[in-house]
Amino acid sequence: MDFYGLDREKTIANCDSLAVGLASRDTHQVCAWNRVRPEHVVDLLDEAAPEARGDARNLAKLLEGFSWRIHGGAAADGGGKRIVNNVREITIAAVGRTFQLHCTESPSLRLERITA
Repeated sequence: MDFYGLDREKTIANCDSLAVGLASRDTHQVCAWNRVRPEHVVDLLDEAAPEARGDARNLAKLLEGFSWRIHGGAAADGGGKRIVNNVREITIAAVGRTFQLHCTESPSLRLERITA
């Protein structure tokens, strides 16, 4: 399956985070997440808010082509950086750069913007 014309499975396989949590958790039930997994990141990029689509597509291309990691903010229950009550940051590192995925949580996570 592809997203943005990219290979979803290849992108997920490029993630080399050491602790990625349990498989088979979906992005629609954020409270059930043990940890943010590579497929969660791909889903967030794929379902980004319209204002974030261009940045999400560019980051997806980067993640498909290179090894990447999920840093910090990986625990969904009480962990991660919270800016305000319904905003969560997920940090991704790829090709020597760090990207923050700014997501709102209402009721599930939705990618609103990406900063580097």
